[in-house]
Amino acid sequence: MKRFSLLLCLFMLPPVLCAQESMTPAIEGYITAAPSNAGFDVNGKHIVTTPQTRYMKHIVLNRQDATTTDPSLAGVLAIGDDVQVFGHKDRHTHSIVASTIVLEHNPEHVSGVAVVQQVVARSPQVIVEADGYYIAITPKTAIRNKPPLTEQTPAAANLWIAYSGKWNKGGLVVADRASFSQFVLSGRAKKMMKKSDGKLVVPVYKTQTAGSAKDGQVEVPYIVTSSHKGKGRIPADADLQQRVQRIGERLVPACQKDLAKDDPQKIDFQFYAFDDKGLRQAVGSPDGLVIIPMQVVERLQNDDQIAAVLAEAVAQVLERELLTAAPKRASGMAMIAMGGMPFVGPLAGIAMESGGLYQMHNAGQVSQLQSERVSLSLMHDAGYDVREAPRAWQILSSKNPKDSVKSAPTEQSAYLLSIIGQEYAHGTPAALGKQQSAGQ
Repeated sequence: MKRFSLLLCLFMLPPVLCAQESMTPAIEGYITAAPSNAGFDVNGKHIVTTPQTRYMKHIVLNRQDATTTDPSLAGVLAIGDDVQVFGHKDRHTHSIVASTIVLEHNPEHVSGVAVVQQVVARSPQVIVEADGYYIAITPKTAIRNKPPLTEQTPAAANLWIAYSGKWNKGGLVVADRASFSQFVLSGRAKKMMKKSDGKLVVPVYKTQTAGSAKDGQVEVPYIVTSSHKGKGRIPADADLQQRVQRIGERLVPACQKDLAKDDPQKIDFQFYAFDDKGLRQAVGSPDGLVIIPMQVVERLQNDDQIAAVLAEAVAQVLERELLTAAPKRASGMAMIAMGGMPFVGPLAGIAMESGGLYQMHNAGQVSQLQSERVSLSLMHDAGYDVREAPRAWQILSSKNPKDSVKSAPTEQSAYLLSIIGQEYAHGTPAALGKQQSAGQ
């Protein structure tokens, strides 16, 4: 997270402040509780605003970082916004009374490789939902598609896109370069998928006795998260299993549901709760088997939070992360065919071109960020509240769930908050004609 010092001066030429005095913020981070007349929370710390509180934002002026006043921010700050708060601490309430609030600006460059979930708009410009972003393809975008596609092939769901671009003021990623491709798997990748598929014995609820060791088990030899191996018992709890299945199926995007059964990209998603006290996340295998510990379901507070955990596993399966983020020893297994295109931003130095194929090596961190971004888009499109995602992971990382609200966000929660602030809190989905579920 890039930070700047607030530059103040006694005499300033609006709208940009000049440098006279440097101040240290009382707190900096992401807004974690919705703003109201009583203020808001940053990293779990309560911020009190007054009529005298000033609102500012960082901008880039003449390629230099600057700060400008913006009173309108008082009414539009939302969960996920990245802010600096200047002021003093109230010893009685243990809160911070804000004298100045500064909204940080978004990163400029982003890039990635991902499956297109949907085409949101085709006029006046093409906008696709992919990689957890809304990506605009304009007449200025350099298109170099991979055969058999041509430069005239229209964007479509279930194609893959490699892109690089910049954020615009509306929260879209405007692509300067893009390459669309069909999904292609090598023979080695197919063998790897087969070995990595989950094996499931479905529980029979009416005949098995409660607590039976034979009421179902799942074996996951090697899957897309933390190499969870071995067997986990699936409890014969019909209500629990139906709840997990209902939430999970709702997260599967329409682009998957619309595929023919014999389409090579079709994934047969199945969702189960299983008994594992040592795991605090859902895991998924390439064939679409997604399992979530029953202990996680019990710990979370609502369906939206359960959806957040399931959505990350669904995202990992959709983005074929077991294949595209394979370790070096599996070199040659990554198989998403793309045109040659250098990357900037998060993928710089990680995506490597080899014979027209992009193979991502040691890209676990990048893949994790991708699954977190995509999980939010799956939640949003399914009608779940994306603001519950950082709360869910905060609860799962805390020893006492009641204390999680007061704690500073974990690294994962902070990243989710940053994406919520950039993508969902200020109207981008609404502007595309989509139902907005965050920042309202």
